[in-house]
Amino acid sequence: MQRIPVPYPVTGRFSALVNDYLSGDAGLREHYVHTPDLKGLRTAADQRRFTPEARATLIASLREQYQGLEVHEAVQANLISLEADDTLTVTTGHQLCLFTGPLYVPFKLLNTIRLARTLSVELGRNVVPVFWMATEDHDREEIDHAWLGGHKVQWPGPAGGPVGRMPLAGISAVIDEAMAALGAGSEASEVERLLRSSYVPERTLAEATRHFVNALFGRFGLLILDADAPALKRLFVPVLQEEVLNQVTQRTVSYADAKLAERYPPQAHAREINVFHLSPGQRSRIVLEDGRYRSKDGKASWSAEELVIDIQLRPQDFSPNVMLRPVYQEHVLPNIAYIGGGGELAYWMQLRWLFQGLQVPMPVLLLRTSAAFLTSKQLRQWQELGLSVPELFAPLDALRSRVAVGASTFATEVEQERSQLNALYDALLAKAEQADTTLHGAVEARRKKALQGLDHLEQRLVRSAKRQQGTLLERLDRIHGTVFPSGGLQERKENMLPYVAAYGTGILDTWLAELDPLDPQFSVLVED
Repeated sequence: MQRIPVPYPVTGRFSALVNDYLSGDAGLREHYVHTPDLKGLRTAADQRRFTPEARATLIASLREQYQGLEVHEAVQANLISLEADDTLTVTTGHQLCLFTGPLYVPFKLLNTIRLARTLSVELGRNVVPVFWMATEDHDREEIDHAWLGGHKVQWPGPAGGPVGRMPLAGISAVIDEAMAALGAGSEASEVERLLRSSYVPERTLAEATRHFVNALFGRFGLLILDADAPALKRLFVPVLQEEVLNQVTQRTVSYADAKLAERYPPQAHAREINVFHLSPGQRSRIVLEDGRYRSKDGKASWSAEELVIDIQLRPQDFSPNVMLRPVYQEHVLPNIAYIGGGGELAYWMQLRWLFQGLQVPMPVLLLRTSAAFLTSKQLRQWQELGLSVPELFAPLDALRSRVAVGASTFATEVEQERSQLNALYDALLAKAEQADTTLHGAVEARRKKALQGLDHLEQRLVRSAKRQQGTLLERLDRIHGTVFPSGGLQERKENMLPYVAAYGTGILDTWLAELDPLDPQFSVLVED
């Protein structure tokens, strides 16, 4: 597989904040602690401290969650390694999307694995990759489907509380549909085995996702953590109590937002209280009204003292929201780096003073690799159109016009005629002004109308060229549509299973070798 790097700003698909962060823009520097490079990672590692009590709790929770799984020796080695006082982690997290969801999710996992390997060598100490399963998210519509070769496979069912706790009712029919969409790839039977052994109706979505991700990525030593665990929540009790009593998130994030607002819109909104209450089938926001704390679903109400005690006694019934979750992650892991997408980096930039206020170390923030796939035939055809790989990201209509005009058998430009027309009207203007200076405006109005007529004619000539070169443009559209299905990036829609069905699980090794989170460029991967 050939990798062709394209600078992120060239793609036009990433926000100004992301591009500025990657370029080291001084205006963003106060919003993060460590630079996104080896120097920053070394500094983060040198400064990271993690208590023996927290480490013991983390290990015990991981071992409990791995009960009943086939644990690869690489995972077992990392579990043992994590018990050592100097072992660190690098982490990525994501929602529990069906069959891992869009391609960028396995990209994040592989980035984390590769970074851990790199840092274990560079730092001379063990660094372990961790996948943080966002099991407490409650937006079912975001996670209940996967796109397989243009076919949307959806797991039907009602929304109801944290998605990780949902039982997999009806999942067998969804797997049947997925296999029909995948067809008869050379490794399709292996994909079916993985799906049916992982997504079992008796499991929850969190359990199934753990089995599936472990089956695919366990051989790389990836550890999978479900933070919806009482012991881990107990470590977080002081922060939860601080949040409900003093609203520290809103105060610090508002300060950061005011600074960022000069150049960037806020990515996420901090509420007065950034904690949810969990009850069977519900994840309800906690609000402060008339001196009492209440869950928005109306099922719970507390005084300040009652809420503090309830958090202490039943921490598993409370859940941080998107703004507070990163602090939870860094509180329970000996972490030095987080790998996320552009949107994630944007809301992490809102959190610098929250981490500082709570005295929790902020990790290095790295942009996950973005990638798109072309076949070698598609690349050749694209280049035969006279286009380069970076031009994949140019506006489609401009590309179509350029290709059609370049291949047309007739001229479409009217620049010579435009010059001649301007010369004619310059002469008319000089003659008119000699006769009557008030005629200036009339001549210029005629000039403008004549030039507009030329522009209109040129547009019609270009349209004629497009009709003549319809075959070439169909090829261009087909290739462009591969990289941008429905107009969006391929990685944000298509699932990895068609690739695994076609090439086997070895495709993950190929992606691991090609996608480096320390090389901040978009990757166009050309399949042989």
